[in-house]
Amino acid sequence: MKNLILRNTPEIADMFDLRTIDMKDGKNTYEVYCEDGKIVIAGDCKISQAMGYYEYLKTYCNVNYAHCGNTELNVTEAPLFEGKLTKIIPQKRRAYLNYCTLGYSAAFWKWDKWEKEIDFMAMNGINMPLTVVGSEAVWYYTMRDFTYSEKGALSYLSGPGFWPWQLMTNIDSYFSLTDVKYIESRVELGKKIIDREVELGMTPIQQGFSGMVPKSISKLFKKLKLSMVKGWCNFPVTYQLDPMDPVFKKFGTALLEKQKQLFGAYHYYACDPFHENEPTVKTQDYLWKVGRVIDTMYQEFDPDSVWVMQSWSLREKIVKAVPKGRLLILDIDGTKHSKNEEFWGHDFVLGNIHSFGDRNTLHGSIKAVADNQYHIANVENCVGTGLFPEGIFQNPLYYDLSYKMLTEAEPADLNSWLENYAERRYGSDEACLKEAVKMLYKACYNENCVGRETGSMIAARPGTESNHTAPNDHRELRYDNKDLLKAVQLLLKAENADKDGYIFDICDITRQVLSNYCTVLYFRVMEGFNNRDVNLFERSCNSFLKICEEVDELLQTRPELTLYTHLKEAGDLALSDSDKENFELNLLSQVTVWGPIRNSINYDYAWKEWGGLIGTFYAKRWQSFFEKLALEFPHKGKFSTTTKKQHCERNLYEGNSFYKTYAEFERKWLSSADPAEPTDGDTVEIARRLIEKYTNAIESV
Repeated sequence: MKNLILRNTPEIADMFDLRTIDMKDGKNTYEVYCEDGKIVIAGDCKISQAMGYYEYLKTYCNVNYAHCGNTELNVTEAPLFEGKLTKIIPQKRRAYLNYCTLGYSAAFWKWDKWEKEIDFMAMNGINMPLTVVGSEAVWYYTMRDFTYSEKGALSYLSGPGFWPWQLMTNIDSYFSLTDVKYIESRVELGKKIIDREVELGMTPIQQGFSGMVPKSISKLFKKLKLSMVKGWCNFPVTYQLDPMDPVFKKFGTALLEKQKQLFGAYHYYACDPFHENEPTVKTQDYLWKVGRVIDTMYQEFDPDSVWVMQSWSLREKIVKAVPKGRLLILDIDGTKHSKNEEFWGHDFVLGNIHSFGDRNTLHGSIKAVADNQYHIANVENCVGTGLFPEGIFQNPLYYDLSYKMLTEAEPADLNSWLENYAERRYGSDEACLKEAVKMLYKACYNENCVGRETGSMIAARPGTESNHTAPNDHRELRYDNKDLLKAVQLLLKAENADKDGYIFDICDITRQVLSNYCTVLYFRVMEGFNNRDVNLFERSCNSFLKICEEVDELLQTRPELTLYTHLKEAGDLALSDSDKENFELNLLSQVTVWGPIRNSINYDYAWKEWGGLIGTFYAKRWQSFFEKLALEFPHKGKFSTTTKKQHCERNLYEGNSFYKTYAEFERKWLSSADPAEPTDGDTVEIARRLIEKYTNAIESV
């Protein structure tokens, strides 16, 4: 714990006196007070001490520590105070991370970022993180033990941007690995991560086994019960080893033993049988046997093992086959427990999922978070809380509250929390800043902004009808864009805001305001086209493309909001030229095509309004669309890009000649993308100029 303080606030590290106290009523506890010129941080464990340390920083040093702006603590003074901060945490388990988080946000992280994230987890009280970095090595070395060649083993393992979906048994062999040295580096990184988590007192959730294997395993064993599983989201088929086959236990145990050899064994093992697919045998008796086989495998490997299962696609008979105390269910969206008889008495963690695809839409009901679903549920077998975002690089206000609520016993007072957040986030107590965050609550964080995000028109694949940007997103905004405009106008009034979070938010909210306005412009374009109103059509097209250009310029001033920075991070993770090209394609395809390059139905699932991505990809698609409409303008017949078949109310990727042209452009872009480096432009001044320019237009809608 001393080292955590030294890493994060070295200039005041000597001011802290760490002490150990007992739990209160069997619950994690911390106390913070001053004694003999020191700040005493007393906790029953290191995580409790880390929470006490962070609470002191927030309360007395005005700290907001976030993934978006304010990414460093920068605390140089440690004021003493009267009284005592005391907290008893009712939630035993505080789980964190979704497999998707590891694909969208953390796929290309090195140790420096993981070290910061683990400290961040500890300070927010997280004690049960999903810990599967290095699982590629577990699979690689196990396959080698089963006589696979180096190339054969590597070719089965998907690249870092898609590996989490292979762990979820959705896909395999996508952008396959090519370099054994990369495998070795994953062992080193995974070992550092798990050792640090354990050092801080966390309980890592490690990877288990539910039966997906390469088809080629059938060459190693006779009469193998191997089933072909229908491809997920148009990906190629995968193969499922029947849990009743003795080879299931043989191979699964080999994976667990290899994982223990490389990283240790910490008793919690995650796997989700038939995740987002169907079992080949659908009888209830069969499902019960599956549950028994998997539980028995874990128990024989580790008598203290606990199977960790997501609620996303659980099956009642599998759950009921596992004895109480040997299963922990992660209710990742917080809705499944009430629909499944509180999981029939099994321990569960009540979760919150957010940010599908790590899309950077400003979105989320903060009242739903502040109401404290753990407090509301009040169920005996609910043993904790969890935060399971698909990505973490957006919505800093929503996440600051979400991390806080992981360890709260009661609902939060939103009004006072928002005022405190504004001061911590921006470093000033100006009234305009407090009014600004309250306006954000009225706008993008209101009670209607639940569930999936609203899609971006800028990032949407163009068409003559307004379709979803990504599968299952919302089309409607669910708030008044004028309220969001008012929020950024209030921020721009500040005279004393001096934190990086202020600059980030100015940039991000301006981006969202102008992106929202592009939806208005799109409908004007189509109105002009359908009514053959040349002036309306041309003005609206030009305005749409101009905003794309201007938003791109704005975002280029924030490196973390640029394609260049993320593409460089992906390439830098590789240790060979072949993997470098591979990893860059991982990133580029993930944020655009996503699925199979010639037959995607997940295209634009993980869209990002990033500098460089708007300019070189999204704006180019829209420009070509507007040019096509202009060519069709003289014709009397109705022009439509809508495909005959639809998926998730979206056009098929290559569903007609129009979209085949788009697909060709997108494939060429994947092989030639060369985004510009971030600029040193003045973020606030560019945002101010854009807000002043577009205020009248937005207010007149």
